Amino acid sequence: MTSTVQHLIDVAAQSAVDAGRQIRHRFRGPIGTSTKQAAHDVVTTVDLAAEELIRAALHGAAPHSSVVGEEGGATIGAGDPVWLVDPIDGTYNFVRGIPFFCVSIGLRIAGRTVGGCVYDPIHEELFTAADGRAWLNGTPLPTRTSESPVPPLVLCDIPNAGGPPAAAETDLLAALLTAAADVRRLGSSALALAYVAAGRADLAANADVYDWDTAAGRALVTATGGGYLSHPDPLPTLRRGSFVAWAPAYEALGRSVGEVLHRDHFEETV
Repeated sequence: MTSTVQHLIDVAAQSAVDAGRQIRHRFRGPIGTSTKQAAHDVVTTVDLAAEELIRAALHGAAPHSSVVGEEGGATIGAGDPVWLVDPIDGTYNFVRGIPFFCVSIGLRIAGRTVGGCVYDPIHEELFTAADGRAWLNGTPLPTRTSESPVPPLVLCDIPNAGGPPAAAETDLLAALLTAAADVRRLGSSALALAYVAAGRADLAANADVYDWDTAAGRALVTATGGGYLSHPDPLPTLRRGSFVAWAPAYEALGRSVGEVLHRDHFEETV
């Protein structure tokens, strides 16, 4: 029997695929854009249309639910569930023609993240999590182990563009470069988290994110045995914060990164 959470994630996943089809069709084509708070923080007409499609599908499946989207803000229903939607996580990549972005939809019930989906429309990869399990295109993702760690591959978008980095940010990056096999900056927190869940990377961190960037990825990481910290926790709906997620073998490194993010109050960025 399909659980309520699984049913809702199935609906979300289908809406992500449908939106992704539209996004893929518009990729590297003419699009209208506007800038939000920073030069790299843009919104396109494609984001807006994709979020509208997703909202309609989610409200159709759960009419009393709340939808919080990056582009449309909060549409508040009578109660749970709460959907956290980023129609294109990695919009700047999308705008510049870089094929690394995704649709991200997280599901929260009674204040707890219980599932989500991340869809990469270019590579047609659908990551889903529900009821403590995770899948990639319908195939179960194995639980990651804590055995025999090698130097980790780290996905980290710290420091952020738009100004000189804080000393704490450069110190953190230096520490990660020392500990890691490599550090990559990908431009999509949701896909970075999905890659940790799938075993393609070992740790992901960012200090400039909203809840809709991370909710689905958090569900994926924890469903495959990984750890996750955010500051604040949970991230407030309309304020930026920081997160770190790790595979089990890299818990010590993950927690040390989390301590730095918390100590230096990167979550205070508004």
